[in-house]
Amino acid sequence: MFDKDEAVLKHDRVTTETQETAALYALGALSQQESQAFYLHLSEGCEVCKDELNQFDQVVGILGSAAPPATPSEYVRDLLTARIEREARKPRYTSGPVIALPEKAGRMKQFLGRVPSGRALVPWAVAAALLIAFAYTFISWRSERQSILATLDQERAQRYKYNDENASLKDQINKETELSTELAQINGVLSTSHFKIIYLAGQGPAPEATARVYWDIQGHRWVITANLPPAPQGKIYQLWFVTSSAEKVSAGLIKPDKSGHGFAVLSFPPTMTRVQKTAITLEPDGGSPQPTSDIYALGNVSS
Repeated sequence: MFDKDEAVLKHDRVTTETQETAALYALGALSQQESQAFYLHLSEGCEVCKDELNQFDQVVGILGSAAPPATPSEYVRDLLTARIEREARKPRYTSGPVIALPEKAGRMKQFLGRVPSGRALVPWAVAAALLIAFAYTFISWRSERQSILATLDQERAQRYKYNDENASLKDQINKETELSTELAQINGVLSTSHFKIIYLAGQGPAPEATARVYWDIQGHRWVITANLPPAPQGKIYQLWFVTSSAEKVSAGLIKPDKSGHGFAVLSFPPTMTRVQKTAITLEPDGGSPQPTSDIYALGNVSS
């Protein structure tokens, strides 16, 4: 329960103690000192306890109106009256003026004043017992609910972690598969009886860029691997045949991954007999009929 030192503290979360105190306060079952301490605590602006009290006040109102009027026996009436008088005579813990609690302190007297004589207190006692049982059931249910929600949050976080790990594993597998395909294509060219390797060096826009063309001369195909700057959104790299007359003919597109590594297998037309160089430029998605940017990588085809 609350004492005078705890009355000035504010709670940042609901606890079993705050729920129990709010339930008993709503029922009017706290002692005068406990009620006054809790009242001071509420006046300090503790929103957590105010919310708890509002919920239990609604329950008290429902149970109070649901129970039929009943009369306590003379014996019970004397006991309740004696307790009220005894609580009123207890010394206060503060030297200041007592703060009146009309909505709580008068609840029991108002109840006794409304009850006609000659009937038992059983319905009221049952209602009070139901309230207390409901309060503790509600507290237990909410604690269990919070525990379930915490477990669900933990499971959700674990699932997100597994999803991230699975996505990372899939990316790794895809990269290894692509690398395996790339190496198989290169080895396929190198295993032929007539092949050539063309080296491309980085130019002005990308001096660090590199590329190689593995030319299967008899099979009329080029296997290209390139390390270029990552292509901006809406852009793609394009390979060109450059003839002796400086004519530029598109050889195909190279789509690099996020790191800028690109791989492609392109056909080399048998009619292209005067190719002296090959170049890579950065073009809009879909490619261009003629280069629209500076050359990123350039290599000699004829040695």
